[in-house]
Amino acid sequence: MRVTGGIFKGRLLKTAPGMAARPTTDKVRQSIFNILMNDIEGKTILDIFAGSGALGIEALSRGAGPAVFIEIAHQQFIAIRRNLKSLDLQEEIIQADYLKGCRQLAEEGRQFEIIFADPPYEKITPIEVITAVLEYNLLAPGGFLIIEHKSGVVNSHEKMTLLKNRKFGQTEVTFYASKKE
Repeated sequence: MRVTGGIFKGRLLKTAPGMAARPTTDKVRQSIFNILMNDIEGKTILDIFAGSGALGIEALSRGAGPAVFIEIAHQQFIAIRRNLKSLDLQEEIIQADYLKGCRQLAEEGRQFEIIFADPPYEKITPIEVITAVLEYNLLAPGGFLIIEHKSGVVNSHEKMTLLKNRKFGQTEVTFYASKKE
């Protein structure tokens, strides 16, 4: 897996060996960042279910930052740390369940302009992710929540505006913004 654009374009990213991880493909990442093209520079990033950190690192490569990564699996946590170190990046990584990590960030009063979430398709639904982001008030005003999920999953929420949806075979990526109250 490689970074697809920005200052780290072409650099290899490692995933944890032997893990049942399902990293976001280069094609899907490139599509996400083509959509975000003019909305990435200088934005604060939260990468939930970070895996190898590919989405957050791709954002950093394209001028975003700072970034926070949340990952529960120890081997993936180590992979993120190694990937960041190989690129000489000093970003924050939280090794925790996503709810615990979100709660910690909320207790610190933190918000993010772009939140990426790639939860395990069979265990956590997009609605659960949206609910957590809203409950912990993590999305900054005017920010985007981008969720990668299994194709065909119903993913609307009364407090979020669905902006875009792209399908890639069995994978779908949905872009949200919070509704103005």
